[in-house]
Amino acid sequence: MPDRIEVRGLRVDTIIGLYSWERMVLQEVRIDLELRCDLRAAGASDDVRDTVDYKTLTQTIRERTESSRYLLIETLAHDVAECCLTDPRVTSARVRLSKPHALRHADDVAVVVTRTQEDGSLRAPHRVYIGVGSNIDPVTNVREALQALHSRFGALRVSPAYRTAPVGCGEAADFINLAVELRTDLELHVLWSELRGVEKAQGRVRSDDRNEPRTLDLDILLFDELVTNEGPVRLPDPLIADAPFVLVPLADIAGPLRHPTANCTIAELRAKLPKTVEGVAPYDAEVLF
Repeated sequence: MPDRIEVRGLRVDTIIGLYSWERMVLQEVRIDLELRCDLRAAGASDDVRDTVDYKTLTQTIRERTESSRYLLIETLAHDVAECCLTDPRVTSARVRLSKPHALRHADDVAVVVTRTQEDGSLRAPHRVYIGVGSNIDPVTNVREALQALHSRFGALRVSPAYRTAPVGCGEAADFINLAVELRTDLELHVLWSELRGVEKAQGRVRSDDRNEPRTLDLDILLFDELVTNEGPVRLPDPLIADAPFVLVPLADIAGPLRHPTANCTIAELRAKLPKTVEGVAPYDAEVLF
């Protein structure tokens, strides 16, 4: 198919890189897209509904990239290509993603990936958002939990971290809270069991006291668009709407996502809160990565 749509030089600021300082500052990445698609219907009808809406697509890519926290530009490029393929009219997507001035004496460093609709096996079927929290040795436990999740599930999108006041825990220490996006082919209850295993490895012992201090919480907040009250998992997690320490970091990486039952996006839920939420303060993420 010779038809294609090209977007050149899309510039986005995001957190990207391996070094500790790169986890703290926004850096520019530049994105070029080549989308293979059949444009004959749009050519005949002059109707935007018959073509790929590249304005909406690039806005979605900007929002996803701005909220991403990847270590590698390879992973970000793969994510951008997946985003392009959510429109079934795009048969293949070629993405060139560059990081200007990543090397001394070089204009930029870039990766180029091509993905097709037939590459479905490359994409994990489930997009999951996890709430992470700890108020017992939280730096160590959160860092090791992120490492365990990365080892098991691959690339993660990680929100900024927040220091949050304990709720119902008396004189307990403050929490560190954040949110993580991962992809997995595990079904819901298998994933839930695996997360409990990560908690146990960090010394989590559960009791009837839901407000007790804890070494680690890993709570499934969203699992695709699933809505369920069966078994040990309630989805979407009620804390998204009820607890700012969950909603604020989740909005950092899932703002454009529609809440499955609230008839609005996560960002719109966040907008109902004050810009500065009492008891939820940014935390120095450098210690966690």
